[in-house]
Amino acid sequence: MAHIQRNGLVSGFALGVAIAFFFAVVIRFIPADWLVNPVTRAWLYAAQVPAGLLFIPVAMAVARARSESPRQVLLWACSGALAFDGLVLGFWPALYGHEELATTIVATLLLWAFAWILAAALLFAPDGEGSARG
Repeated sequence: MAHIQRNGLVSGFALGVAIAFFFAVVIRFIPADWLVNPVTRAWLYAAQVPAGLLFIPVAMAVARARSESPRQVLLWACSGALAFDGLVLGFWPALYGHEELATTIVATLLLWAFAWILAAALLFAPDGEGSARG
C-alpha cells in the first residue's frame, strides 16, 4: 500500500489560501490596460518565472517552524491557493477587481504562476524534515 504524504498539509494549505487572498487583493491594483495589452501582459508573464522562487523561503520558514518538509509545505500551499483561486474566480471574480477579458487574463496569469511555483518547489525546495532545520 502506498504511503500517503500529509506532511505540511494543514500549514501548507492554509499558507496557500492566505497568499492567494493577498495576491487577489494586489491584482486589483494592476491596471486592466496592462492585462489586455500584449506587450505589458508579456512582461507580467515574464515576471512570474523568477517570482516562483520567492515562495521557497516562505515555505522553508513555515516548514522550519513546524518541522515539516519545505517541498511538501510549498506543494500543499499551491494546492490551497489553487483551490482558493478556483472558487473565487468561479463565485466571486470581482475580488480580483477586473471584468471580462481582464478577468480571463488574470486567471491565465495565475495558472502560469502556479506552474512556475510548482517547478520551483520540485527543483529547488528541500525535501524532508531534516532539510527544514537550519
